[in-house]
Amino acid sequence: MAIKSLWKNRPYVRMLIAQSFSSFADWMFLISVLALAGLTLNASSLDMSFIMLSFIIPQLFISPVAGIIADKLDRKRIILISELGRAAIVLFVPLISAIWQLALIMMTLSSFTSFFIPSKNGKIKENLDEGNLQQGVAISGMIDNASKIFGPSLGGFLIATLNLPTLFYMISIFYVLSILAVLFLPKDQYSKIEPEAKETDSRITTLFKGFKDIKSNPLILSGMIALASGMFFVQLIDSQLILFLDQTFDPSSQVLGYSMAASGLGTLFITAYLSKRIINNYSLYYLLGIFTLGATFIAILIFTVTSQFIGIFLIPFGFFIAGIALGSIMISFQILVQKSIPVTHTGRIFGAISGITSLATVLGLTLGGVKAELLGVYTAYFVAGICLILLSVFLRLYATLKN
Repeated sequence: MAIKSLWKNRPYVRMLIAQSFSSFADWMFLISVLALAGLTLNASSLDMSFIMLSFIIPQLFISPVAGIIADKLDRKRIILISELGRAAIVLFVPLISAIWQLALIMMTLSSFTSFFIPSKNGKIKENLDEGNLQQGVAISGMIDNASKIFGPSLGGFLIATLNLPTLFYMISIFYVLSILAVLFLPKDQYSKIEPEAKETDSRITTLFKGFKDIKSNPLILSGMIALASGMFFVQLIDSQLILFLDQTFDPSSQVLGYSMAASGLGTLFITAYLSKRIINNYSLYYLLGIFTLGATFIAILIFTVTSQFIGIFLIPFGFFIAGIALGSIMISFQILVQKSIPVTHTGRIFGAISGITSLATVLGLTLGGVKAELLGVYTAYFVAGICLILLSVFLRLYATLKN
């Protein structure tokens, strides 16, 4: 039977349109909130960290629960509620006058986001044939990565041209446009799937089913370890990036902008590449990704001993390679999970994944400053690189033993 053309698959394309508006709104909102905190509320560095943690921590606890719910209820309806909630919450931002109020809004918006992610991933799997699944997941990943690059850029441009209240109203409109795209999706196909045997597990057991499913599959488990470790060390390094560059370059802001853009472009590049390539050996992408990420951190340290003129080109290039490495882990892992699990379990699996990556992000952000204070920024980069290289060796041994 011929595989239905990916771009003629209207439900899938509509889901991509909804995801595009939602992802761009998320990143525009984030940069706008940071601008509001710094320019209007005069937030300190500690306040900024508090605001970011207010956004990340709810996903750590809510995502596993949201994943279970996404497997039991209509995913289309969950996505609609999530987008409607975020569209409404954003409208309250111009009314706040204190950091704690902004943190409360971030926590509430993050809670709605926790329901969007597993439901969106389940909806994508519902609407794709097996032959189109890898390419479809990769394209979805491209949208996420493109929004990370261009969303903040668009937000920064609009901050410079509009006042902040108007910008938040525009972000709310982006969420509304996502809602309109979701409204045209067909009825959730979950109802067409034969129901599983009646579950007698306790609520606690049900909550941890996603984690148990990950643990029971050695390939998914090793990929989860690679992804969580990569996220942890990237957040740990990113939290000290401006200090690292400030000790190396004068001025550092130019190199910071180049490095962040290069990292995003690297991730976007590998995502586009994987959308065209058939993956037969997922562990190869995990191992190469982790090893390359660690080697890149050490290489960036070596680049600092070059002249500033050369370093301005070499360090962003290093971050471009780091983006490729992290992207190869993220996208190949998402493709593996989507191909390996039934559509009835996508919610709880991706809910558990979101919870684990949120934990890695929180630990990276929290421990980054402590590690840099104890070891120094340069030593922190070196230790992170060595740990990632050793992890790639460990995962290789683990894969060998399991085989």
